[in-house]
Amino acid sequence: MATAEQVISDEAQYCADTFNGAIASAAISAAWEIGLLDELERAGRVGTAEFARASGADENVVRALLVALSTRRIVTLDADRTEATTAAGFADVYRSKGFFYWLTRGCGELLTTLPAKMTLAGREAESVRRDSRAISVACRNIARSFFDPPFRELLEGLDLTTVADLGCGSSDRLIMLADLLPHTRGIGIDVAAGAINVSKEAIADAGMEDRISVVQDDVLNLAPREEYAGVDLVTCFLMGHDFWPRENAVTMLRRLRETFPNAKNLIIGDTCRSTGVEGPEHPMFTLGFETVHTVMDQYLPTLDEWSSVLEESGWRIADRRVIDLPAFSFIYRLTPA
Repeated sequence: MATAEQVISDEAQYCADTFNGAIASAAISAAWEIGLLDELERAGRVGTAEFARASGADENVVRALLVALSTRRIVTLDADRTEATTAAGFADVYRSKGFFYWLTRGCGELLTTLPAKMTLAGREAESVRRDSRAISVACRNIARSFFDPPFRELLEGLDLTTVADLGCGSSDRLIMLADLLPHTRGIGIDVAAGAINVSKEAIADAGMEDRISVVQDDVLNLAPREEYAGVDLVTCFLMGHDFWPRENAVTMLRRLRETFPNAKNLIIGDTCRSTGVEGPEHPMFTLGFETVHTVMDQYLPTLDEWSSVLEESGWRIADRRVIDLPAFSFIYRLTPA
């Protein structure tokens, strides 16, 4: 008996696309973690059975992930669903995979418990938890793809000996700097134990343990330490919004002058709150970034607010770069005013 042809209205297809997009987002994150995206990037194709054998994954689950990816034209499946090849959307998804990992792996628990955090009573009773290790991995990928190229431009001509990276996460940036500048030492600073563990693993894998150290310290409450005295460059990426609201940001930026008394440069890269964007116009990442931080009761400044706070804090903008993705993002190189 033949199956009746299914006719989907435009309204129903809109809802299906929205629902399927949520599943595909999780599938992108999972496919990256198990190496499926990397294999597709390397070979352009993957067989479900061979990948399952090589990775120790369940073949049916591998196939299910690929079906989910095919709904967003990330891959194309053969008729038997035994082989997938990269499709039109693959290159952009592979480049931006860190955003999906940040959302579904790093912020998954926050999103699934969102109803409990909507009422005032629920917000007081429920803690807002994210996966710090997953956030570190995601931010490492985002920084490599979108922040590191302009960051390297801002380093040109600077004479550096010791770099302190605030909220270092995986210490990927310090490892990159150590490769780029062989005589430079690094200090990674992060409060999250998960990030510290990721950082130490990455430093050991890179063979940089003699040049890069990691300190578990609260970036928002730093005080002078002996190892901070020799730092001449301070960097801070993807956590500058944690300094806010405004009065806190002024205090924090002034305190950095005291904590790192010999710092000649401060480089900050971050994503700001969107302006002039409505409804379906939201670009990639913006909606997730702003929703998550609203739930966390974390204020997000605009680009104009960032610029206005610097002079009051004792810093001036020596150079800058504006970044298209994530939208409303920047890198400032600041010097003491």
